[in-house]
Amino acid sequence: MSAAWWLGNLAAYSVQMALVVAVGGLTAASLRLRQPRVMLVYWQALLAACLLLPLVEPWQQAGLVPAVGARWAVSAKTGAVDSLVSSVPVSAWILLLLLTGVGVGLLRLVLGLWRLSHYRRTAVRIAPLPSVLREAQALAGVEPAFYLSDRVATPVTFGWLDPAIILPRQFERMDESHQLAIACHELLHVARRDWLMNLSEELILTFFWVHPAAWWLVRRIHLSREQVVDCQVVALTGARKPYLHALLEIAAMPRAMTLPAPLFLAENQLARRVALLVQEVRMSKPRLITSLVIALAVVAGTGWWGIRRFCLQAPAAALTTGVVYASASAPGTEGSSAYMLYMVKDEGHGGFSLPRSIDAAQIKGPVPVSMPAPPYTPQAKKDKVQGAIVAAMDVDASGNVAGVKLAAVSLSRDLTDGLDESVLQTLPAWKFKPATKKGKPVPVKVTVQVNFNLGG
Repeated sequence: MSAAWWLGNLAAYSVQMALVVAVGGLTAASLRLRQPRVMLVYWQALLAACLLLPLVEPWQQAGLVPAVGARWAVSAKTGAVDSLVSSVPVSAWILLLLLTGVGVGLLRLVLGLWRLSHYRRTAVRIAPLPSVLREAQALAGVEPAFYLSDRVATPVTFGWLDPAIILPRQFERMDESHQLAIACHELLHVARRDWLMNLSEELILTFFWVHPAAWWLVRRIHLSREQVVDCQVVALTGARKPYLHALLEIAAMPRAMTLPAPLFLAENQLARRVALLVQEVRMSKPRLITSLVIALAVVAGTGWWGIRRFCLQAPAAALTTGVVYASASAPGTEGSSAYMLYMVKDEGHGGFSLPRSIDAAQIKGPVPVSMPAPPYTPQAKKDKVQGAIVAAMDVDASGNVAGVKLAAVSLSRDLTDGLDESVLQTLPAWKFKPATKKGKPVPVKVTVQVNFNLGG
């Protein structure tokens, strides 16, 4: 699997994700879906759909891999390239850049976790708890440890088995109603296990760091999660106005650095959170269900169209069931060889397809009987043209070649110097023992890659 293969699949997958996210976002906006709980589930389902795309789509069988990057391989062998930068394909550098970004993201995530642990070790645990924090614990139904720290400027909640809530020093000077609202907010994050979700989303963004759609979607998830908790806090405390004032008070403080943990004010989404609390958006249940069904149907249709239109390529290893390896070099000839991929006639659908399970379908591939090698032309030898030419052949049920046409040319020069004609004139003379399906001869399509190499 070459860098070009990885990069091509990443590009196709990125387009698929962008389509799903863009259509999903536009559909939600046009249907006016705004309820926090619904939107949180909707955005999370959209993210899950994006991650599952490679598992649900039919991977397109790739062409024969040796043709990919042939120009680089030839020039490197002949010594025409003598520097590392020029000998490595551009796709390899791009892939290296993407992997470097992932590595930096993982390092950032590890450092963030270490910083959280450091904050906890250096913070002062609040014990005994004041009455307002005990009241908040009773309302939320969880009892994590509370800490005070000069190192954070907004409340931070993290940890799963042993969760902790670190509060800024300014918390002590707040009005008790504001303290109750803030404490309930953080305790609800603990009760909901939001730490694990935030950490998972940070990890996803680490691998999709270069994809704008992934960042946009995860931000929507974070916003919806905070809005859900906002509504729960108001429902628990019955004090909407003090909670709004607490949001504004925390917003006026210096911002903390981004951490892999729920923050009271995350990503500066204060305006949307306040607007939702003030407006109290409502939608009737029948309309909500109808809107969700429409939105999910549109997203599913877009995803299906995307995976069909921008197919991922299967790795070369997946083609071994339908590949015949044979040397095209006849005795006395030198400098060329061929690799073949065959596709069997599918009577049920009227077309040709790559056999996925040879044993189950009782398929036997075509066996080469006579394969004269396409000769080098004198001009191609003189110009030292090397590389590969891919041709498609129709082989009938008798094993004769019924037709040949070129599929791809990858040579060290733009001019073929007659090598394409050599392939077109020689391949019709090839002879095969016919392919069989359940013991009966069947016509097949054979893709042949002829490699031209002068050697030495």
